[in-house]
Amino acid sequence: MPTPIPVLDLTGSPYDRGFTHGAAMKPLIRDFAASVTAVHQANNAYLRAEREQLKTFCLRNLGFLENFSPDLVEEMRGIAAGADLPFEDILYLNSFLELEDLRAPSLGGKALPDALWGCTTFNVTAAASADARAYIGQTYDMERYYEKYLCILRITPPSGPSGLVLTFAGVLGLNGLNSAGIGAVINKVVATDARPGVIYPCIMRKALAAERVGDALGAMIFSPRATGINYQLAGSGTAFCAETSASCYELLEINDAIAHTNHYVGSTMRRFETPNWLSHGGSMVRKQVADAFLRKHHGSLTPELLKELTCDHTNYPRCICAHGFDGEDETTAFHTTFGIIMDPEAGWFDVCPGNPCTNQYTRYNL
Repeated sequence: MPTPIPVLDLTGSPYDRGFTHGAAMKPLIRDFAASVTAVHQANNAYLRAEREQLKTFCLRNLGFLENFSPDLVEEMRGIAAGADLPFEDILYLNSFLELEDLRAPSLGGKALPDALWGCTTFNVTAAASADARAYIGQTYDMERYYEKYLCILRITPPSGPSGLVLTFAGVLGLNGLNSAGIGAVINKVVATDARPGVIYPCIMRKALAAERVGDALGAMIFSPRATGINYQLAGSGTAFCAETSASCYELLEINDAIAHTNHYVGSTMRRFETPNWLSHGGSMVRKQVADAFLRKHHGSLTPELLKELTCDHTNYPRCICAHGFDGEDETTAFHTTFGIIMDPEAGWFDVCPGNPCTNQYTRYNL
Protein backbone atom coordinates (compact mmCIF):
# COMPACT_ATOMS: atom_id res chain seq x y z
CA MET A 1 0.00 0.00 0.00
CA PRO A 2 1.48 3.41 -0.94
CA THR A 3 2.33 5.80 1.88
CA PRO A 4 -0.16 8.67 2.36
CA ILE A 5 0.52 11.75 0.23
CA PRO A 6 1.89 14.63 2.36
CA VAL A 7 -0.33 17.74 2.45
CA LEU A 8 1.36 21.12 2.89
CA ASP A 9 -0.49 24.30 3.90
CA LEU A 10 1.21 27.24 2.19
CA THR A 11 0.45 30.84 3.18
CA GLY A 12 2.10 34.24 3.00
CA SER A 13 4.24 35.75 0.26
CA PRO A 14 5.41 33.72 -2.76
CA TYR A 15 8.85 33.33 -1.19
CA ASP A 16 7.36 32.30 2.17
CA ARG A 17 5.10 29.72 0.52
CA GLY A 18 8.07 28.33 -1.35
CA PHE A 19 10.24 28.24 1.76
CA THR A 20 7.57 26.29 3.66
CA HIS A 21 7.32 23.83 0.77
CA GLY A 22 11.11 23.44 0.52
CA ALA A 23 11.67 23.02 4.27
CA ALA A 24 8.80 20.56 4.75
CA MET A 25 9.87 18.36 1.84
CA LYS A 26 13.63 18.94 2.15
CA PRO A 27 14.81 15.30 2.22
CA LEU A 28 12.64 14.32 -0.75
CA ILE A 29 13.50 17.44 -2.77
CA ARG A 30 17.21 16.91 -2.22
CA ASP A 31 16.92 13.25 -3.20
CA PHE A 32 14.85 14.20 -6.26
CA ALA A 33 17.39 16.81 -7.38
CA ALA A 34 20.33 14.47 -6.83
CA SER A 35 18.86 11.51 -8.74
CA VAL A 36 16.70 12.84 -11.59
CA THR A 37 19.59 13.22 -14.05
CA ALA A 38 20.03 9.45 -14.05
CA VAL A 39 16.38 9.10 -15.11
CA HIS A 40 16.86 11.37 -18.12
CA GLN A 41 20.06 9.55 -19.04
CA ALA A 42 18.50 6.10 -18.63
CA ASN A 43 15.69 7.04 -21.02
CA ASN A 44 17.99 8.29 -23.74
CA ALA A 45 21.38 6.63 -23.73
CA TYR A 46 22.27 8.53 -26.92
CA LEU A 47 21.80 11.89 -25.24
CA ARG A 48 25.24 12.39 -23.74
CA ALA A 49 24.17 15.20 -21.43
CA GLU A 50 25.40 15.53 -17.87
CA ARG A 51 23.65 17.21 -14.96
CA GLU A 52 25.23 20.65 -15.40
CA GLN A 53 24.45 20.66 -19.13
CA LEU A 54 20.81 19.86 -18.45
CA LYS A 55 20.57 22.55 -15.78
CA THR A 56 22.05 25.05 -18.23
CA PHE A 57 19.47 23.96 -20.80
CA CYS A 58 16.72 24.75 -18.26
CA LEU A 59 18.19 28.15 -17.36
CA ARG A 60 17.50 29.37 -20.90
CA ASN A 61 13.85 29.68 -19.82
CA LEU A 62 14.46 31.94 -16.82
CA GLY A 63 13.99 35.31 -18.54
CA PHE A 64 10.64 34.17 -19.96
CA LEU A 65 9.54 32.99 -16.51
CA GLU A 66 10.52 36.28 -14.85
CA ASN A 67 8.41 38.18 -17.39
CA PHE A 68 5.50 35.72 -17.21
CA SER A 69 5.24 35.43 -13.41
CA PRO A 70 7.92 36.91 -11.16
CA ASP A 71 5.90 35.64 -8.17
CA LEU A 72 6.33 32.02 -9.26
CA VAL A 73 10.07 32.53 -9.81
CA GLU A 74 10.21 33.95 -6.29
CA GLU A 75 8.32 30.90 -5.02
CA MET A 76 10.91 28.63 -6.65
CA ARG A 77 13.64 30.67 -4.94
CA GLY A 78 11.85 30.05 -1.64
CA ILE A 79 11.68 26.31 -2.33
CA ALA A 80 15.42 26.32 -3.02
CA ALA A 81 16.19 28.15 0.22
CA GLY A 82 13.93 25.88 2.26
CA ALA A 83 15.53 22.76 0.79
CA ASP A 84 19.04 24.25 1.06
CA LEU A 85 19.68 23.85 -2.67
CA PRO A 86 20.73 26.23 -5.46
CA PHE A 87 17.84 27.88 -7.31
CA GLU A 88 19.04 26.22 -10.53
CA ASP A 89 18.30 22.80 -9.04
CA ILE A 90 14.66 23.76 -8.42
CA LEU A 91 14.28 25.21 -11.90
CA TYR A 92 15.73 21.94 -13.20
CA LEU A 93 13.11 19.89 -11.32
CA ASN A 94 10.31 22.14 -12.59
CA SER A 95 11.47 21.61 -16.19
CA PHE A 96 11.00 17.82 -16.07
CA LEU A 97 8.45 17.69 -18.92
CA GLU A 98 10.37 20.15 -21.08
CA LEU A 99 13.37 17.84 -20.72
CA GLU A 100 11.23 15.03 -22.18
CA ASP A 101 11.49 16.88 -25.50
CA LEU A 102 15.19 16.03 -25.61
CA ARG A 103 14.25 12.36 -25.97
CA ALA A 104 12.32 12.93 -29.21
CA PRO A 105 14.23 11.90 -32.35
CA SER A 106 13.56 15.16 -34.21
CA LEU A 107 14.31 17.43 -31.23
CA GLY A 108 17.25 16.00 -29.35
CA GLY A 109 17.38 12.23 -29.06
CA LYS A 110 18.89 9.85 -31.55
CA ALA A 111 16.79 6.80 -30.68
CA LEU A 112 13.09 6.35 -29.94
CA PRO A 113 12.52 5.07 -26.38
CA ASP A 114 10.52 1.89 -26.89
CA ALA A 115 8.79 1.98 -23.52
CA LEU A 116 7.48 5.56 -23.54
CA TRP A 117 3.79 6.34 -23.27
CA GLY A 118 1.84 8.87 -21.23
CA CYS A 119 -1.18 10.45 -19.59
CA THR A 120 -4.89 10.16 -20.33
CA THR A 121 -7.12 13.15 -19.47
CA PHE A 122 -10.89 13.55 -19.49
CA ASN A 123 -13.28 16.48 -19.18
CA VAL A 124 -16.95 15.84 -18.36
CA THR A 125 -19.52 18.65 -18.49
CA ALA A 126 -22.69 18.78 -16.42
CA ALA A 127 -24.67 17.59 -19.46
CA ALA A 128 -22.80 14.26 -19.49
CA SER A 129 -22.81 13.48 -15.77
CA ALA A 130 -25.43 11.73 -13.68
CA ASP A 131 -25.79 14.57 -11.18
CA ALA A 132 -25.44 17.63 -13.44
CA ARG A 133 -21.95 18.33 -12.07
CA ALA A 134 -18.78 18.86 -14.06
CA TYR A 135 -15.81 16.56 -13.47
CA ILE A 136 -12.26 16.63 -14.79
CA GLY A 137 -9.40 14.23 -14.21
CA GLN A 138 -6.62 12.06 -15.53
CA THR A 139 -4.10 9.32 -15.08
CA TYR A 140 -0.63 10.87 -14.84
CA ASP A 141 1.97 8.55 -16.32
CA MET A 142 5.69 8.95 -15.80
CA GLU A 143 8.59 6.70 -14.90
CA ARG A 144 7.72 4.84 -11.67
CA TYR A 145 10.58 6.75 -10.05
CA TYR A 146 8.47 9.92 -9.79
CA GLU A 147 5.69 8.44 -7.65
CA LYS A 148 7.59 8.63 -4.37
CA TYR A 149 7.80 12.43 -4.64
CA LEU A 150 4.04 13.12 -4.69
CA CYS A 151 2.69 15.85 -2.41
CA ILE A 152 -0.35 18.12 -2.20
CA LEU A 153 -0.20 21.89 -1.78
CA ARG A 154 -3.09 23.72 -0.12
CA ILE A 155 -2.29 27.31 -1.08
CA THR A 156 -3.77 30.41 0.58
CA PRO A 157 -2.32 33.55 -1.03
CA PRO A 158 -2.73 37.06 0.48
CA SER A 159 -5.28 37.80 -2.26
CA GLY A 160 -7.05 35.85 -4.97
CA PRO A 161 -8.38 32.30 -4.98
CA SER A 162 -6.96 29.59 -2.77
CA GLY A 163 -5.73 26.46 -4.51
CA LEU A 164 -5.46 22.71 -4.07
CA VAL A 165 -2.57 21.44 -6.19
CA LEU A 166 -1.13 17.96 -6.72
CA THR A 167 2.56 17.96 -7.50
CA PHE A 168 5.99 16.42 -7.01
CA ALA A 169 8.21 17.67 -4.17
CA GLY A 170 9.94 20.87 -5.28
CA VAL A 171 7.66 21.37 -8.31
CA LEU A 172 5.16 24.24 -8.43
CA GLY A 173 2.24 22.13 -9.60
CA LEU A 174 1.10 19.34 -11.92
CA ASN A 175 -2.67 19.90 -11.86
CA GLY A 176 -5.37 21.01 -9.45
CA LEU A 177 -8.29 23.30 -8.72
CA ASN A 178 -9.04 26.59 -7.00
CA SER A 179 -11.74 28.26 -4.90
CA ALA A 180 -13.07 30.05 -7.98
CA GLY A 181 -14.28 26.66 -9.25
CA ILE A 182 -11.54 26.22 -11.86
CA GLY A 183 -9.90 22.83 -12.42
CA ALA A 184 -7.15 21.79 -14.82
CA VAL A 185 -5.24 18.68 -15.93
CA ILE A 186 -2.70 18.04 -18.68
CA ASN A 187 -1.14 15.50 -20.98
CA LYS A 188 2.15 15.80 -22.83
CA VAL A 189 2.37 16.23 -26.59
CA VAL A 190 5.83 16.54 -28.13
CA ALA A 191 5.83 19.39 -30.65
CA THR A 192 8.49 20.05 -33.26
CA ASP A 193 8.63 23.77 -32.36
CA ALA A 194 9.96 23.36 -28.79
CA ARG A 195 12.03 26.40 -27.80
CA PRO A 196 13.07 28.50 -24.79
CA GLY A 197 9.97 29.83 -23.07
CA VAL A 198 7.60 29.36 -20.16
CA ILE A 199 7.59 25.90 -18.56
CA TYR A 200 4.36 24.04 -17.88
CA PRO A 201 4.25 24.11 -14.01
CA CYS A 202 4.33 27.93 -14.16
CA ILE A 203 1.48 27.98 -16.69
CA MET A 204 -0.53 25.58 -14.54
CA ARG A 205 -0.06 27.59 -11.37
CA LYS A 206 -0.85 30.90 -13.08
CA ALA A 207 -4.03 29.36 -14.49
CA LEU A 208 -5.01 28.11 -11.04
CA ALA A 209 -4.43 31.58 -9.57
CA ALA A 210 -7.09 33.04 -11.88
CA GLU A 211 -10.45 34.25 -10.58
CA ARG A 212 -12.05 33.79 -14.01
CA VAL A 213 -11.93 30.74 -16.23
CA GLY A 214 -11.18 32.92 -19.27
CA ASP A 215 -8.04 34.23 -17.58
CA ALA A 216 -6.99 30.66 -16.77
CA LEU A 217 -7.46 29.72 -20.43
CA GLY A 218 -5.51 32.79 -21.48
CA ALA A 219 -2.55 31.73 -19.34
CA MET A 220 -2.53 28.42 -21.20
CA ILE A 221 -3.00 29.50 -24.81
CA PHE A 222 -1.44 32.99 -24.91
CA SER A 223 1.75 32.35 -22.95
CA PRO A 224 5.14 32.11 -24.73
CA ARG A 225 5.31 28.37 -24.07
CA ALA A 226 8.51 26.35 -24.18
CA THR A 227 6.87 23.14 -25.27
CA GLY A 228 3.74 21.29 -26.35
CA ILE A 229 1.10 20.40 -23.74
CA ASN A 230 -2.59 19.55 -24.00
CA TYR A 231 -4.53 21.45 -21.33
CA GLN A 232 -7.98 20.37 -20.14
CA LEU A 233 -9.80 23.11 -18.23
CA ALA A 234 -13.20 23.39 -16.52
CA GLY A 235 -15.00 26.15 -14.65
CA SER A 236 -18.11 28.36 -14.56
CA GLY A 237 -20.07 25.90 -16.67
CA THR A 238 -17.47 25.93 -19.45
CA ALA A 239 -14.96 23.31 -20.59
CA PHE A 240 -11.91 23.53 -22.84
CA CYS A 241 -9.50 21.06 -24.38
CA ALA A 242 -6.60 23.15 -25.65
CA GLU A 243 -3.93 21.47 -27.75
CA THR A 244 -0.81 23.62 -27.67
CA SER A 245 2.63 23.57 -29.20
CA ALA A 246 5.23 26.15 -28.27
CA SER A 247 3.91 28.63 -30.84
CA CYS A 248 0.36 27.56 -31.72
CA TYR A 249 -2.86 26.26 -30.20
CA GLU A 250 -6.23 24.79 -31.14
CA LEU A 251 -9.37 24.43 -29.02
CA LEU A 252 -10.97 21.07 -29.70
CA GLU A 253 -14.74 20.71 -29.91
CA ILE A 254 -16.22 19.18 -26.75
CA ASN A 255 -19.48 17.29 -27.22
CA ASP A 256 -20.36 17.20 -23.50
CA ALA A 257 -17.27 15.10 -22.70
CA ILE A 258 -13.82 14.55 -24.21
CA ALA A 259 -10.71 12.48 -23.58
CA HIS A 260 -7.18 13.24 -24.73
CA THR A 261 -3.88 11.35 -24.73
CA ASN A 262 -0.45 12.06 -26.22
CA HIS A 263 -0.93 12.84 -29.89
CA TYR A 264 -2.40 15.83 -31.69
CA VAL A 265 -6.00 15.52 -32.83
CA GLY A 266 -6.76 19.00 -34.18
CA SER A 267 -6.20 19.60 -37.88
CA THR A 268 -4.21 22.76 -37.14
CA MET A 269 -1.90 20.98 -34.73
CA ARG A 270 -1.05 17.78 -36.58
CA ARG A 271 1.73 19.57 -38.44
CA PHE A 272 3.56 19.90 -35.10
CA GLU A 273 3.48 16.15 -34.37
CA THR A 274 6.98 14.78 -33.76
CA PRO A 275 7.50 11.97 -36.28
CA ASN A 276 7.50 8.46 -34.80
CA TRP A 277 7.39 9.76 -31.23
CA LEU A 278 4.58 7.39 -30.25
CA SER A 279 5.06 4.82 -32.98
CA HIS A 280 3.73 1.96 -30.82
CA GLY A 281 0.18 3.40 -31.18
CA GLY A 282 -0.71 3.19 -27.49
CA SER A 283 -1.80 6.83 -27.35
CA MET A 284 -4.34 6.24 -30.13
CA VAL A 285 -5.71 3.17 -28.34
CA ARG A 286 -6.10 5.00 -25.02
CA LYS A 287 -7.95 7.91 -26.62
CA GLN A 288 -10.36 5.62 -28.47
CA VAL A 289 -11.04 3.56 -25.33
CA ALA A 290 -11.57 6.64 -23.14
CA ASP A 291 -13.80 8.43 -25.68
CA ALA A 292 -15.90 5.27 -26.13
CA PHE A 293 -16.29 4.97 -22.33
CA LEU A 294 -17.46 8.60 -22.08
CA ARG A 295 -19.96 8.10 -24.92
CA LYS A 296 -21.28 4.83 -23.49
CA HIS A 297 -21.98 6.39 -20.10
CA HIS A 298 -23.14 9.80 -21.36
CA GLY A 299 -25.67 11.21 -18.92
CA SER A 300 -24.71 8.79 -16.16
CA LEU A 301 -21.05 9.58 -15.53
CA THR A 302 -20.05 9.77 -11.87
CA PRO A 303 -16.73 10.02 -10.02
CA GLU A 304 -16.92 6.27 -9.35
CA LEU A 305 -17.38 5.48 -13.04
CA LEU A 306 -14.49 7.76 -13.93
CA LYS A 307 -12.35 5.90 -11.40
CA GLU A 308 -13.33 2.72 -13.25
CA LEU A 309 -12.03 4.34 -16.46
CA THR A 310 -8.67 5.02 -14.80
CA CYS A 311 -8.33 1.27 -14.18
CA ASP A 312 -8.73 0.27 -17.85
CA HIS A 313 -6.14 -2.24 -19.14
CA THR A 314 -6.93 -2.30 -22.85
CA ASN A 315 -3.58 -2.69 -24.69
CA TYR A 316 -1.80 -3.71 -21.48
CA PRO A 317 0.75 -2.56 -20.34
CA ARG A 318 0.48 0.53 -22.59
CA CYS A 319 -2.97 1.30 -21.27
CA ILE A 320 -4.87 3.98 -19.36
CA CYS A 321 -3.81 2.34 -16.07
CA ALA A 322 -0.23 2.07 -17.30
CA HIS A 323 2.25 -0.54 -16.09
CA GLY A 324 5.92 -0.93 -16.86
CA PHE A 325 7.18 -4.06 -18.55
CA ASP A 326 8.23 -6.95 -16.32
CA GLY A 327 11.70 -6.52 -14.89
CA GLU A 328 12.03 -2.82 -15.75
CA ASP A 329 13.84 -0.51 -13.37
CA GLU A 330 11.90 2.36 -11.75
CA THR A 331 13.90 4.84 -13.84
CA THR A 332 12.56 3.49 -17.15
CA ALA A 333 9.26 1.77 -16.28
CA PHE A 334 6.44 4.07 -17.36
CA HIS A 335 3.39 3.57 -15.16
CA THR A 336 0.52 5.54 -13.69
CA THR A 337 2.05 7.61 -10.89
CA PHE A 338 -1.43 8.74 -9.83
CA GLY A 339 -5.05 8.98 -10.86
CA ILE A 340 -7.13 12.05 -10.02
CA ILE A 341 -10.83 12.99 -10.28
CA MET A 342 -11.91 16.57 -9.49
CA ASP A 343 -15.12 18.44 -8.81
CA PRO A 344 -13.80 22.00 -9.23
CA GLU A 345 -17.03 23.70 -8.17
CA ALA A 346 -17.23 21.69 -4.95
CA GLY A 347 -13.51 22.19 -4.27
CA TRP A 348 -12.35 18.59 -3.87
CA PHE A 349 -10.32 16.01 -5.69
CA ASP A 350 -9.88 12.28 -5.18
CA VAL A 351 -6.32 11.00 -5.68
CA CYS A 352 -4.99 7.47 -6.04
CA PRO A 353 -1.18 7.23 -5.73
CA GLY A 354 0.17 4.64 -8.15
CA ASN A 355 -1.99 2.30 -10.21
CA PRO A 356 -5.76 2.74 -9.67
CA CYS A 357 -6.29 -0.97 -10.40
CA THR A 358 -4.57 -1.89 -7.13
CA ASN A 359 -4.66 1.22 -4.92
CA GLN A 360 -7.41 3.35 -3.37
CA TYR A 361 -8.58 6.92 -3.97
CA THR A 362 -8.57 9.42 -1.08
CA ARG A 363 -10.48 12.72 -1.03
CA TYR A 364 -8.77 16.07 -0.37
CA ASN A 365 -10.62 19.36 0.09
CA LEU A 366 -9.73 23.01 -0.20
